[in-house]
Amino acid sequence: MSAEQEEAQGVTASERYLAWLGKNTFLSPWCYPNLYTDEGKKADSGDGKELCDLLVVFKEHVIIFSDKDIAFKDTGNLEVDWGRWVRRAVLKSAPQVFGAEKFICEHPDRIFLDRKCTQPFPIALPSDDQIRIHRILVSRNAVERFRKHASGSGSLMLNPAIVGKEMERTPFQVGSVNPEKGFVHVLDDLALDTLMRELDTVYDFTSYLSDKETLVSSGRLGISAGEEDLLGFYLSQSNKDRDPGFYVNDEDLIVVNEGVYDEIKDLPQYKKGKELDASSYFIDGFIEYFGKHAKNNTWHFSNAEDFDSVTLGIREFASESRVGRRILADSIHEKIRSLNPNERGVRLLLSPTNPETMYVWLVLPVSGHFESYQEYREFRAGLLIAYCQSAKLLKPERRVVAGVATDPPGSNGGSEDMIYIDTDTWSEGDYAEARDVREKLGLFKESNVIEKSERHYQYPVKRKITDDGAKRQKEKERKKKRNSQKGARRKNRRRK
Repeated sequence: MSAEQEEAQGVTASERYLAWLGKNTFLSPWCYPNLYTDEGKKADSGDGKELCDLLVVFKEHVIIFSDKDIAFKDTGNLEVDWGRWVRRAVLKSAPQVFGAEKFICEHPDRIFLDRKCTQPFPIALPSDDQIRIHRILVSRNAVERFRKHASGSGSLMLNPAIVGKEMERTPFQVGSVNPEKGFVHVLDDLALDTLMRELDTVYDFTSYLSDKETLVSSGRLGISAGEEDLLGFYLSQSNKDRDPGFYVNDEDLIVVNEGVYDEIKDLPQYKKGKELDASSYFIDGFIEYFGKHAKNNTWHFSNAEDFDSVTLGIREFASESRVGRRILADSIHEKIRSLNPNERGVRLLLSPTNPETMYVWLVLPVSGHFESYQEYREFRAGLLIAYCQSAKLLKPERRVVAGVATDPPGSNGGSEDMIYIDTDTWSEGDYAEARDVREKLGLFKESNVIEKSERHYQYPVKRKITDDGAKRQKEKERKKKRNSQKGARRKNRRRK
């Protein structure tokens, strides 16, 4: 790693840690630490101005992180110490977040990866009518002092009714920094770790931020004992009919007590969900692998013209929630395990998260019919396109098809192909071609497709099969007894 690249990961230890967290949560194709602008740069040899500590751009979402490592001094006077810390770590730091937001909106083409401003930011920023900006201020070093002052986790309390400088008089409570400019998520060390560990996909993380922002703006959040407990409340609201969220009636005021998050973590279904999530990181690794090639421009072949275009396929996979990735990974692995050596296999997967998206996963062995590996790859790519075209005819309501083709696991080749098709632009000629291909090759025809549907839960409750069976058996015995008693009474009536 070059000195320039090393510096780009963060100047301070806390910035490097933030960059590491960001990469694990949002994945590297959409996560960029220490960006620069050409603001104030007067010569080619001059340096640009730092934009923010971490920027995440994914579809319409833009997340701006600013990291502040301000010491929380102990003079023996808590009110004075808190006032000084919150003034520097929060109130005087928030304008940097607002400044970054303003520059991003006004000059999206003047953002760079390096200090000398020679490497343009590769992702196109969302348009003004689509962009959703989330502002995060990481304010460190208050947790330990809070733990000394009171029992509990040490995470800062959230009280949106406290505005601006009022925070200087409310130790260990943060509120709304500047409501006129938009809500800023003030996260301490503990809150940052917890959120990025629990919500470790861009879908889950931005869903929480968006729902929290809506809750705060509605005036329905009274106070939360800590960010992790607010998250615990959010997770606790999910059930078989709805995802996690803040489901609040107009007349309700939410007060989140301490310990909610710990209670969630102690539930057996929470632990079971985490066990099941292990398989989902296969999708993360796959996204990161393709994303690395996209960043380094090391594709074997690509007809995409820019970074946004070349990442369209993996962006669909990255749009999945953690549960969605679990479902996809389990289905892919199930199909691969079912294949015999040298057997072709394909699976059509409907996105659990995005109702307009579906995936085709093709495994094709290398056979002696091909004169070279290159010929095999060309055939495989063509077959993948044919499957994706046929998938659209089978599921016409799905607009986007992302296809992946691979060698079987453990084969000597080791290559992958990806295709992205947005059928929104299809002409009648495209549909006619798809019908012709499907008919000739017999791909994804209703007569040879077995469709499976199953409900999955983030935190599944283990069914007590033996108990249910015993209950059903007892009910059968009671019913049999009642029927025999009725039969005996009817016989007695006939005798009379």
